[in-house]
Amino acid sequence: MTRLDLTEYEVIDNHCHPFPVGREPKDFARNACIGLYPVESEDMRNTVYYHMLMNELRRYFDMKDASDEEVIEVRNAHAIKDREAYTKALYREAGYSSLLVDFGYPIGQKYDKSKKLSEAEIREMHDCCEPEIRLYNINRIEWVANRLVEEMVPFRQFEQAFYDGCDRMVKDEGLIALKSVIAYYTGLEVKVLEKEDVRKGYEAYLRDPTDQKAEKVFRDYTFLLGCNVARMLDIPLQIHTGLGDSPDCNLLKCNPFLLHEVINLPQVRETKLMLIHGSYPYMEELGMLLNHYTNIYADISSFCPYAGMAAEDKLLKLFEMAPLNKVCFGTDGCCIPEHTWFGAIFMKRVLAEALDRLVERGHISYDFAERSARNILSENVKRIYKL
Repeated sequence: MTRLDLTEYEVIDNHCHPFPVGREPKDFARNACIGLYPVESEDMRNTVYYHMLMNELRRYFDMKDASDEEVIEVRNAHAIKDREAYTKALYREAGYSSLLVDFGYPIGQKYDKSKKLSEAEIREMHDCCEPEIRLYNINRIEWVANRLVEEMVPFRQFEQAFYDGCDRMVKDEGLIALKSVIAYYTGLEVKVLEKEDVRKGYEAYLRDPTDQKAEKVFRDYTFLLGCNVARMLDIPLQIHTGLGDSPDCNLLKCNPFLLHEVINLPQVRETKLMLIHGSYPYMEELGMLLNHYTNIYADISSFCPYAGMAAEDKLLKLFEMAPLNKVCFGTDGCCIPEHTWFGAIFMKRVLAEALDRLVERGHISYDFAERSARNILSENVKRIYKL
């Protein structure tokens, strides 16, 4: 049987983040965790993902028998001293042509505005990639909504001010998509309320931002407006689903099935919704949504690379029902350039293995497998975002 070899295939990352050198953890092992709590380096050195990443770096630097410390020393000599050249070399090997970058990162700025990316950090990201790899910008609707709350905008003016703010952000920053992280605030179970109930909740939230019930009303309303903006601007709305940064992300509130009420609204069914992170660990639920809703798409960022060895199994669970022309590659890479690099290198192998298994079982043809691989790695993103 002819087996897929995706090594030379073009790759586009549907969702990743900047990796400014000044924010890189001093201990390399800590990059194996994407939570917000401090973690023990020794714990991270005992994760399978850490060993997978280290072994890939051994291959890259041709240091087969070197210790972790020796590999990291060589890695740091490249990544810290000449990050631009190192990043471009990594991404060239991986086959990247483009990255869709969430410049609204990190989530921590909702508590501390000083955590917002500086202009210098944004420039650094562009310098590390362009012109060889094109960057496309994405930003978050919640930052617009939060600013309007800080300004105490009256409810009667909020809707238009939000539309105007998002429209201005899209134009000023050249965004190709908007993103919602409502999962990090009040979860994905968005409720549709009468306008008067929304007004009461909004005004209660202005009076007391610690009122969780009022915030739920406000966040759900903002999410609906975000869907409207994306539809009017004819751009996708990326939605965080599944795993995220502990403790902010309550995984019980991140199941994509919780979106049931909102995704059945007529106006929302006309909005391109991109559910990111493969909704991990809710892969099968996500696959069903892709099957049933024409306007819903997904990427596999975060569970690949961070779930590492489970990636093939998780892909096949997603593929049970998902149309493969609606699934996009992504990494959710951040902090260091290696996450995005490893995600592409590893996914090409895993995707080939998963599709080969389906061919071997007689479920699909080799031609369909080859076409699907190309679609997932790059072509679906081009079509969905009109790149």
